[in-house]
Amino acid sequence: MDKLTQQSGLAIITVLLIVSLMVTLLGFMIEQQHLLVRRIANQNVSEQGHQYGLGVEAWAERVLFDDADRVIDYRGEDWGAFGEPPVSEEEGDSFSLELSSQQDEEPLPVIDFGIDGLEYRIEDLQGRFNLNNLSNPDPTVTRLQKNIFINLLEQLEVGDFDTREQLFGALLDWLDENDLANANGFESDSYRVKSTPYNAADQKLTTLGELKFVEGFTEDIINTISPYVAVLPVDSARININTTSPEVMASLSKAPVVDTSSVVAFLAQREDQAFLGFQPGQINLAETAILGTSPTGGGFTQNMLQTNSQFFLIRTRVALGDYRYCTETTVLRENATPDSSATPRVSVLSRQHNTNCNEIIR
Repeated sequence: MDKLTQQSGLAIITVLLIVSLMVTLLGFMIEQQHLLVRRIANQNVSEQGHQYGLGVEAWAERVLFDDADRVIDYRGEDWGAFGEPPVSEEEGDSFSLELSSQQDEEPLPVIDFGIDGLEYRIEDLQGRFNLNNLSNPDPTVTRLQKNIFINLLEQLEVGDFDTREQLFGALLDWLDENDLANANGFESDSYRVKSTPYNAADQKLTTLGELKFVEGFTEDIINTISPYVAVLPVDSARININTTSPEVMASLSKAPVVDTSSVVAFLAQREDQAFLGFQPGQINLAETAILGTSPTGGGFTQNMLQTNSQFFLIRTRVALGDYRYCTETTVLRENATPDSSATPRVSVLSRQHNTNCNEIIR
């Protein structure tokens, strides 16, 4: 083989290597461009979902703000119908204790956001038991709140007696401000020996998800109690009789309620579309009807019921193709006082986002 032939062979090999390198680089550039386009598209969809969520949230805040009568909050009001289809004229004719003057008013306006995959609702957080009530500095109040918490766990069939006592002890130590373990409790020393060590919060809960760090609160237990408990930034939240569940209502008994049929029957009156809600003066009568005790009897946890609410949860779910975007916003709607010169405001306390969410269950 002469020298010219060798040089030609080397040139061909060099050209092939260069072409191969260029093809590889081109493929890499195309892949990176595809990823960039997909990343930008995902960011656009995410931002779009975020803006839809903010739009619904602003609308919901306005609905809560426009509620002129804040002495009584019930599911028949505009905030309770938020996100639900309009009620037909044939509905709302069944028996009720009192008819709402709003039944002849115009239905709640509907805003067209331009997409079908949009679900939203407003939930009354004061229809649930506030876990932060257990952090009340008054020991007497704490004992009463413990009774409610333990009764609620029993109503929901969470564990046996010892398990429920341990859950209370662990949660109480998580909430209190000291580092001294209570009976059945767990303080920072118990958490520091875990594979991933951490300290007890020693302060009020900020989110329900924080329970997963409290000893004994498994995922199943958290999922079981979630619809019936709330995390509010106060330690003395009362329960709205017009929006609470039979399980929470029955837990207000100082003795466990084995048969909740009377509670269910009493609260079923609220399902009437035209029901205005229990009046403040009817609370003692409600206690008597539910538990068969006198208004001044000792069988019911006193001063835990009211007819209005201040804390609400705005839930939004946006579906854009295969993308899901959910927002849960906790808001405080200040209630009017006799000396109020203006309508109290509605303010956002917390906002959580989640891209892995299911449909909103009603």
